[in-house]
Amino acid sequence: MKIKFAIIKERKSPPDRRVVFSPSKLKEAKDKFPDAIFKVESSDIRVFPDQEYMELGFEVSGNVSDCDVMIGVKEVPVEALIPNKKYFFFSHTIKKQPYNRKLLQAILEKNIELYDHETITSKEGYRLIGFGRYAGIVGAYNGFRAWGLKYNSWTLPKAGTLANQDALINELNKLQVPNIKILLTGSGKVANGAKEILDAMAIKQVSVADYLNNSFYKPVYCKTDVLDYNKRKDGRVIDNHDFFNNPQDYESNFMRFAKVTNYYIAG
Repeated sequence: MKIKFAIIKERKSPPDRRVVFSPSKLKEAKDKFPDAIFKVESSDIRVFPDQEYMELGFEVSGNVSDCDVMIGVKEVPVEALIPNKKYFFFSHTIKKQPYNRKLLQAILEKNIELYDHETITSKEGYRLIGFGRYAGIVGAYNGFRAWGLKYNSWTLPKAGTLANQDALINELNKLQVPNIKILLTGSGKVANGAKEILDAMAIKQVSVADYLNNSFYKPVYCKTDVLDYNKRKDGRVIDNHDFFNNPQDYESNFMRFAKVTNYYIAG
């Protein structure tokens, strides 16, 4: 029996324009798994118009109830859940978020199999699906946009109106950024996404010591990890694992950065 997959419309408010499969990636999936059937639910908010899927041969319809597996991004509203189906989406229930308790109850009542994107991991336990890199890219862009609005320095378009990362970078590279100090914390996908933006703007990265002690005649940034802005109460320096396993033995040392920072990106 062939399995029929539906790319569903996002219904959570505020509207989310993202989709798990772009038209070209859905075509790749179809080519790789020719026995699978893919159907696209019509959407007036998705970043890719229905027509782009249709041009690649996919059926687009307002009714996907004949499909076996529903693939989305954000939570599906309770009233939109179709009984006896399999669903893939971010349910935001893994941390026992109380605001989605009714969603889980409805999934059980409707005999639905839920596959949360957040729980799909490699054999080593690392998450395979996440938007962290893109959060860093757009977050860094939005920080510069906010700077322009706050100080009337420049006007950047909303990130959602731009086609891709290159378009964001193109807008940022039109700016005359003053000699500000930018602090970027973190070492994961979000922080590295933000770093891509700063590097694309040719903003110089400096060491912790230089950042804290020196002045510069051009914008610079410093990328820090948890042991840069937290210290053991007994003065010893061990490693990140010790910090994660024994947080009670540490205290914040962040203010030394805050005192010299103009723009902070929390990665």
